[in-house]
Formats: sequence, C-alpha cells, structure tokens
Amino acid sequence: MGRLIFLASPAMLLVALAAHAGTIDDGHWSPSGCGPLPEAPAVESGTVDSVNQGITAVNEWQKKLQVYDECMINEANADAGIISESANSYQAKYREASKRVNEEITAARKKFSSQSAPPGVMPGMMPGSGMGSGMGY
Repeated sequence: MGRLIFLASPAMLLVALAAHAGTIDDGHWSPSGCGPLPEAPAVESGTVDSVNQGITAVNEWQKKLQVYDECMINEANADAGIISESANSYQAKYREASKRVNEEITAARKKFSSQSAPPGVMPGMMPGSGMGSGMGY
C-alpha cells in the first residue's frame, strides 16, 4: 500500500499544481496565471506636475511588477517541483525494472552455474560448442 501512495503522490501533485503551472512555447517558459506583464508607464518631464504624476505612476507600476514577479517565481518554483517529482517517479520506475531484471538474470546464472557438467567437460562448456567444435576433439 505504501508503494501505491508513492506512485500516486506525483500524480496528485501534478493535478494540484496544474492550475498554477506556466507554459513552454518554442523553448521559452512563461507564467500562465499571473496575467500580462505590467507595462512601464510613460514619464513626461515637461512640468513639475507631469514629473510628479510620473513618479506616482512609476511607484504604482513597481507595486504591480512586484506582484507579477512574486507570482512568476511561485509558478516557476511549482513547475520545477512538478518536473523534479515527475523525473524522480520515472527514475524510480526504470531503476526498479533494472533491479528486477538484474535479480532475475543473477538467479538464472546461479541456477545454471550450480549444475554440474558431464565428466570431461568444463563447467559452462557443452560438447559441440566452443573451440574444436565439429573437429572430433
């Protein structure tokens, strides 16, 4: 039962974080749940009032940019976690398969290496195989 939970864990993580995952398009990652990147305001320097309005606009933009940045970092970290969990899950599967196959081949080798060979034949060599095959040796 513990194994079932381990294998289900990455799948549950994928479902839980899928709504917050970014997207990859043509090799470029971008967040998908943060909205559009806030556009920088135009700053006019014609009058003191326009400069003051520009400062206010820049301050508001920086606040929006900070929220966007935090969202983007959270999505990137979530995606990195999903990728890591998925990779670990795949590694566990093929490592387990490799371990199982190696155990099976080791058992098979052991089975045949423990059998005694007929008199005059070296273990592992059967008549008609190896050097001298078919030459009457």
